[in-house]
Amino acid sequence: MAFSHIIAHRIQRMQPNASASLQLRPDVFGVNGKLEELAYELKVNFIRKGGKFYGRFSAETVEFPFSSWLKEFREERVGFESFTHKAMKHLSYAIEKTENAFDGYVFFLIEKIEAGETLYVFVVEHTHSVYLDAELAISDSYFLNSSQFTLAAKISLNDWEAGDSVTYLALLRERGEKELSDAFTEFLGFSDKHDVKNDTVEFLKIVDNFTESLDETTAKMTRNKVVDYCLEQHKAGKSVVIHDLSNSLSDELKTYEPDHFSRYVASTQDQIKAEFIPDTAQVRSYARISGRNDSLSMSFDAECLGNNIHYDPASDSLTIKNLPPALKARLIKHLQGK
Repeated sequence: MAFSHIIAHRIQRMQPNASASLQLRPDVFGVNGKLEELAYELKVNFIRKGGKFYGRFSAETVEFPFSSWLKEFREERVGFESFTHKAMKHLSYAIEKTENAFDGYVFFLIEKIEAGETLYVFVVEHTHSVYLDAELAISDSYFLNSSQFTLAAKISLNDWEAGDSVTYLALLRERGEKELSDAFTEFLGFSDKHDVKNDTVEFLKIVDNFTESLDETTAKMTRNKVVDYCLEQHKAGKSVVIHDLSNSLSDELKTYEPDHFSRYVASTQDQIKAEFIPDTAQVRSYARISGRNDSLSMSFDAECLGNNIHYDPASDSLTIKNLPPALKARLIKHLQGK
């Protein structure tokens, strides 16, 4: 069973500036198929969402006590229910400092897999709908919207406890509701926002430099493998580990020793980062060049530039050779139709 603890509570604030009310579940759910399916949906949708922030807990545990309560639970000084009850009262206090109305359910889930333990926190709302009942009459329906949540967090518990990572806390914030987002951030005690985009850009520069000394075929295979590895890690909700990537490149290409790439990275970085969170937008743009305006949309493999596709900055023009057969046929048909 992957999810060892699942509990949910409700927090309501019907009017701005009113007090928030809590409905606290007294014990964890008995995990069953439907509940595991919901937990899995929440986890997968969290991984798929972009725009997350990465960092760690604030060291100011008096002002931001969430991590202290989590530590008490991990040390078995309090139960899971007690930990989440304390956390919910703190979230209620943070929301009361805003001017927003609020009605949502807060799920706390612990996933235990071979790679380690993870705590997820999701703020989920009911969505209203209608359906036809057995008498073909319209009836109201409510369901938990497991895909449209905008406030959530993931804490890699083993990384946090080991103390060798500064990005063990991933945070999803709602862009349109700054006050609620700030309240959720304060509730967790999130600190030290990490620039994953810059980390990825710097890493891809190192990959470019590394492949410059390789023959064209090996260089292309190396870049493609790097892209695939980064996207696979993101899909699995994991960071890019340089050592593991280096071994993967060696296994795939059979052209250099397992630690060849990792030693190169270490020799070119002043401050070595053994792992980083990949920014998928940067990774995808590294593999493909794309762009569009009102009348033109174009996308092609980055490897084509300088081969079948040439760009002239002076005239701001592209020359394309070896067109795809379907595109070529369409162009000929269009010209003949004039």
